Amino acid sequence: MARYIVTVTPPTPNGDLHLGHLSGPFLAADICRRSLMAKGHEVIMVCYSDDYQSYLPRKAEALNRSAADYGALMRRAIVLSSELAGVEFDHFPPARDNPWFRDSVEHYLDCVAEDVSAQVVSVHRCPNCRKWGHEAWGRGGCNSCGTSSDASQCEGCASKPIPALMTGMTCIACGTPMRMETQTAQVWALGRHFETVAAWHATRGMRDDLRDYLAANLAKTSDTWPITRPGDAGLPVARFGGDPVHTWFMGLSGYRAAVKEYLEDHPERGRFADWWSPQTNLVHFLGFDCSYSHAIAYAVQQVCDPSGPTIGRFVTNRFLMLDGDDFSTSRGNAVWIKDVTGLYPADAIRLFTALHAPETKAENFVMAEFKAWVQEVFRPLAAELTRAVEQGLPAQSTSRWTGTAAAIACADAARLDSFSMQCMARSVLRLLEEVRAAPAADRPAGYRLAIDLIAPILPTLSETLARTLTHEPA
Repeated sequence: MARYIVTVTPPTPNGDLHLGHLSGPFLAADICRRSLMAKGHEVIMVCYSDDYQSYLPRKAEALNRSAADYGALMRRAIVLSSELAGVEFDHFPPARDNPWFRDSVEHYLDCVAEDVSAQVVSVHRCPNCRKWGHEAWGRGGCNSCGTSSDASQCEGCASKPIPALMTGMTCIACGTPMRMETQTAQVWALGRHFETVAAWHATRGMRDDLRDYLAANLAKTSDTWPITRPGDAGLPVARFGGDPVHTWFMGLSGYRAAVKEYLEDHPERGRFADWWSPQTNLVHFLGFDCSYSHAIAYAVQQVCDPSGPTIGRFVTNRFLMLDGDDFSTSRGNAVWIKDVTGLYPADAIRLFTALHAPETKAENFVMAEFKAWVQEVFRPLAAELTRAVEQGLPAQSTSRWTGTAAAIACADAARLDSFSMQCMARSVLRLLEEVRAAPAADRPAGYRLAIDLIAPILPTLSETLARTLTHEPA
């Protein structure tokens, strides 16, 4: 059996977890983790709190609160919301004031040091309140797609905007049009490694939109990226005179730190040197807008660090809409996990979310449709599977069912190179339709397979059914 480290892009702790988060990397990663473990693999799943993201101090300033205190509070809320949805992380540490995190940032700065140099760069700045427009405090038109974006990473096209070419940059704090100013930053010439990264990606399965994105961007072998943002949020480092390294450079550091700290506290799981090694498989779950940082920048960091895992797999998602509008923590347009899990079974939320996951295109969540689906589909389904188990099922299924198109499609969707929780969920429901239509004598083996396949999506129900099958007490 193999070892896997599954990662989820760190949420900014400027608010709690909502259904948009769950429909993207959170639920998909948990289903993947459970699927891998069911096959006997060793898995560590980690995330961390993105405490150095500039959207956190912006939110804290609006609330007249300390960014550190508010971020710590929201991290606890996010972890609790994850647990309420059945998403089980092995470790979800803070980044702020975390020595493991700082150590990992310094590690990757050492790895890329030969490619980093001080250069003068142009950045937007507000002439009124003097805030820098690196990310959270400025917004304008993306120079690649025209979508409203900050100057860091465009949510519309996932590009790394060129500040000087963006249009209509405006200060979020006071509404004043921003102007270009210069400052000295540490600039990373990561493009010189793009051919190596492209060769690795060619061996990996991924969604078509990510493959097209990488083909276009990895051709830019002279690409550079400022990794410090003077005057903005980030982790101050001594080697750069105290200038802060921005959060987008530090994502792989966060995953490495989380694994290292977890194993320090759980030595029974093995040594860090054995887990963070070329023999371990990395699987990243991320929003498509994070493609540059994860599939390009962190991949280059891995190329420059032969002692760590090789470039892994990247499973992207698009955005979930709420009644036709964007989910938004800042505007309060969201379905909060802590609220919806207090009204409906977590398994129902997981299955519905998987069925409508925005994997390759935006999907729309309508609460009225979800409420009706719970009553008309989920509750009858749970009752049906419970009755089947109570009537007795074989220890394993038969080729009559494992060879069906639905079962094969579900198994293929669980493979890392073609992973799709949406396809897994839809395939199991198709399989159940075939089971219902089959002769009575064939149904028990069909139900057995369906319960096994749906277990990563419906963990609570599956655990209850498993106890019934083995006659274990609750």
